[in-house]
Amino acid sequence: MSTLLSGLDPQQVEAVTTRAAPLAIVAAAGSGKTTVLTRRIAHRVAEGSALPQHVLALTFTRDAAAELRRRLRRLDIREQIDAGTFHAVALRLLRDRALGRNAPAPQLAGDRLRLMRECVTQLQLTCEPYGAMADLDWARARLIAPDRYESAIRAERRRSSVPAARFADLAEAYARLKQRRGVVDFDDLLHQTLTALQTDTAWAEGVRWRYRHFFVDEVQDLNPLQHTVLEALRDGRPDLCLVGDPRQAIYGWNGADPSTLAEVELRYPGVTVVHLGSNYRCSPQVVRAAAAVLSAAGQHDDAQSRQPSATAVAVLPFPDEHAEADAVARRVRDMMHHRSGSELAVMARTNEQLTVLGAALTRYGINTERSAGRSPLDTALANAHRCTNRDQLASWVDAVLLDGDDVARRVAHEADRFLSSGEPGSFRAWLEARTPFDDLEPDDRRESVSLLTFHAAKGREWWGVVVCGAEDGLIPHASASSTAQLAEEARLFYVAITRAAHDLTITHASSRHGKPTAPSRWLAAVAASGAGDEVVVPPTRPISVADPLAALHDWRAAIARASGQPDTSVCTDRVLRSLAAEPPTSAAELAQRLGITETAAARLRPLPI
Repeated sequence: MSTLLSGLDPQQVEAVTTRAAPLAIVAAAGSGKTTVLTRRIAHRVAEGSALPQHVLALTFTRDAAAELRRRLRRLDIREQIDAGTFHAVALRLLRDRALGRNAPAPQLAGDRLRLMRECVTQLQLTCEPYGAMADLDWARARLIAPDRYESAIRAERRRSSVPAARFADLAEAYARLKQRRGVVDFDDLLHQTLTALQTDTAWAEGVRWRYRHFFVDEVQDLNPLQHTVLEALRDGRPDLCLVGDPRQAIYGWNGADPSTLAEVELRYPGVTVVHLGSNYRCSPQVVRAAAAVLSAAGQHDDAQSRQPSATAVAVLPFPDEHAEADAVARRVRDMMHHRSGSELAVMARTNEQLTVLGAALTRYGINTERSAGRSPLDTALANAHRCTNRDQLASWVDAVLLDGDDVARRVAHEADRFLSSGEPGSFRAWLEARTPFDDLEPDDRRESVSLLTFHAAKGREWWGVVVCGAEDGLIPHASASSTAQLAEEARLFYVAITRAAHDLTITHASSRHGKPTAPSRWLAAVAASGAGDEVVVPPTRPISVADPLAALHDWRAAIARASGQPDTSVCTDRVLRSLAAEPPTSAAELAQRLGITETAAARLRPLPI
């Protein structure tokens, strides 16, 4: 029990140990949210107030669910905790229900966009299939019936790709096509689970017996459909822990309802709210800049940095997007003289901006990763998912097993198990139900600079970040017209800024695509937040020094070999750097830093520092 509380500040200890129910943990950016969530689950299990087999932890991405399960294993929870996305959990429940009824299990559609394209063509609509799908997803996420769509978008001041008068026709055509093909999409999984919970009393009682202790991450991103499913599962029971941050609610465009957490005391009378206000990621300069954005937009952030003072936030103007991109590439190149590419990110509001920025970075010989983390696992899975039928997948498996890297072969073996099982459905659905790659750690050793949008950067962090295009029309985006939309744009800028731990640069151009632009309405507040700070210019020449982590890399590799696991399963490079900077003084502290038990830490070979 003491190990689970080691290294936590008083607010974090309260969040982990309080017996209040329901509980809401409002966690600022960089406040150790995932650490607190996993340790609360482990603490509840250790003290006997929660049974592992009755815990349900809901997250919003597969990566987040995998990280949660990895951390729980490191905390010595040996029994499987049911953790996953809303959709993955719903799929597992519906499959179990189908098995019990001797009925066919739901089959996920392999390509929703292709189905939507058929519907758009059939109805002779002029909209793009992607936009039509976004409109349908938004309405279904917010539980808006097709005949209410027109009034709903008018009230929300939402721009619709689909002509509002034809939306009901499109929704009906899409539903009929899925039925003919015998497939469902992700939102169907939630709707069908909700219907079953409301109509199948015996099954619902079994599900509620199975799930008794609820933990929900990123609650600010819940949409009304997900919230309704959660409440149907909970059925009024108080054992609920909500974790999130209203300041990072950025998915309203996709149907999310940030009021779930912002108004948590109204939605859950009697709830206890614990605030985590210490930012352990970002420098004081970055925290002040982020708070200035929210303040200028009429919102509030009281987070306090617990990091040492760092470089001032640099706000740099340029004549146009090409000059901006060239300067960004040069700044990144200079930072790479003393930081690896994997510690740096360039981000922008739109994908269109990334094209120009990426070309400039390439001209300077800088490798980029244009995604939220294209790890070897991501690449292997993407290649497997490109196979449109089982014969193609079998051929891919054969080729990878003959000549593929370790991670790709791991995916190929799983695909081979899927093919051998004879189970209907897609390989993607097989993985959703089983999550077989949780033990594979993210690869922190890649040298590519991340190039991504603000939305894709959510949940990640880098030593240095360049935020580009801080102009009205981009920040906030021109599509934001209502008060709620503008507030969300400010929060999105806040999220982008707080991805930077130490070095933050914000750029803007006086013209873009040949048209004059004005600085973002929130940029002056950012500049004012750093008045008096001194800009520390990165060195312009390469510094040749020995790798300070060489001995620690050897230490980690030896442990990994002895335990038969990848190096990064022992710990990440980020953890190694923290061990070098602040060596642990005891086995208990080392256990806390590695996320293992004190007994396991004591058995490790001594640290070479």
